[in-house]
Amino acid sequence: MKLIQLPKSISNMLIYAVSLFLAKGISLIMLPFIARYLSPDQLGQLELLATTTVFLSLLVGFAMHENLYRFVGEIIERNLQFKKVCELYTYAVVISAAVGVTVSVGLFFVPSSEGILSTQNISLIALVLAFESALGISTAWLRFQDKAKTFFVISILSSVLQVSGVIFVLLYTPSVTNIFAVGVVTSLIQLVILHGVNRFNWVWAGLNHLLAMLRYSTPLMLSTLVAFGLSGAEKWIIGLSVSIETLGYYAVAAKFSLAMCILVQPFGMWWMPKRFNALSKKGASYTVQVTQVGILYITILALAVGSFSQLFISAALPSAYLNAATLVSGVIVMALFKELAELVNIGILNQKKTHWVLNINIICTLLGLTLSWVLTSTLVFGELGIWGVIIAISIAQVSRAALLLFYSQKLNPLPYQYHALLLIIANTLGCLAINLTIGTSLWLIATATMGVAFNVLVAYRFNMFSAFKLPNVANLILKRA
Repeated sequence: MKLIQLPKSISNMLIYAVSLFLAKGISLIMLPFIARYLSPDQLGQLELLATTTVFLSLLVGFAMHENLYRFVGEIIERNLQFKKVCELYTYAVVISAAVGVTVSVGLFFVPSSEGILSTQNISLIALVLAFESALGISTAWLRFQDKAKTFFVISILSSVLQVSGVIFVLLYTPSVTNIFAVGVVTSLIQLVILHGVNRFNWVWAGLNHLLAMLRYSTPLMLSTLVAFGLSGAEKWIIGLSVSIETLGYYAVAAKFSLAMCILVQPFGMWWMPKRFNALSKKGASYTVQVTQVGILYITILALAVGSFSQLFISAALPSAYLNAATLVSGVIVMALFKELAELVNIGILNQKKTHWVLNINIICTLLGLTLSWVLTSTLVFGELGIWGVIIAISIAQVSRAALLLFYSQKLNPLPYQYHALLLIIANTLGCLAINLTIGTSLWLIATATMGVAFNVLVAYRFNMFSAFKLPNVANLILKRA
């Protein structure tokens, strides 16, 4: 009996899926264990610390990896590609190290505190800032070369190291700072390994070349930073306007939306660096077909993760965390439209109108933050609490996805099958809404199963899979019969 061989693109996506879940899903894998040792309040503190680190990393990274996707990806000659990525890597290391040193020096002028921003925590944040951008370039280069297996091995090693460190800390010295330190040290070791694997050279191409790259990537960095207001800053709002304990519940629900985003990334890591080249070489029809399959994939993940996460919280976490299950569907909707927005943003980036992305992100972030304040702080809507934030951010994410699609279509019209896509998205939202009202195990499983089946049938009916050379299931059944 001959096994069906999957196309390389599909097999790489599967390898990336496992690798990324191991690399970034450690917090979810360890959640039942961590929940036994940390209270919702402590988990909320850890989430605030991680959110602050992500924000500062975006600020100092200048989105240098975007230069790899946009400019290195267009180069055909391999040696020249490697030279250019070495230049990017050198720039990233210099910029990040300079910022990290600056923050470290500033620590001497910061009063010691026992809270979230203690001297120890700030020192760890400064260390992350010193290498995070270089780590992004290193992993992006592996993905660009389709070295999925190498990426997988490094992810396994990093995951084992981090899990071992977290278990040791929780058993012997449980604290928010120590758990955070384990993640920082693991990332630093990963960078050292990647540097050896990629064999980057130190190439300084001059200040003018650096400024040219920054002119392209800085608007993207600013737009990502602004978009952070819709996918990170809400945690600050919850912590300040509601409570740190409620933030702990939200953090648990958000880990499952993160799991969904992690599972989306293998598709994105395969497709994002190639989409501009595909548009110019293979045409609009192929680009749309792949993008629509990506949209289908995201909705399937939203349905599956939305149902499974509620079951998991009820079965595996202490009773103190059960309130997190009621937030899952709302958080999944936020993540769903965040991922859809990134996927359909083709025309704007292809025409290098990165300032358009920045303007859209500014408008939608202001909308989301303003609505968050109105729905949580005013007398009329104050009782909404955390749901006020979830509703506000969801509205802003939907608006962002719609605006990015609209203006991308104005610059590069693509023949999307709008009726089919609207059916798929509406069905997904309907199933998630039902899960809010009925949370029994049997119903959650049934909702996910029927929702996924409906989306796949719609995609099949509108012939959305033609870009992928998948085996013909009907023919295989007939042959076996």
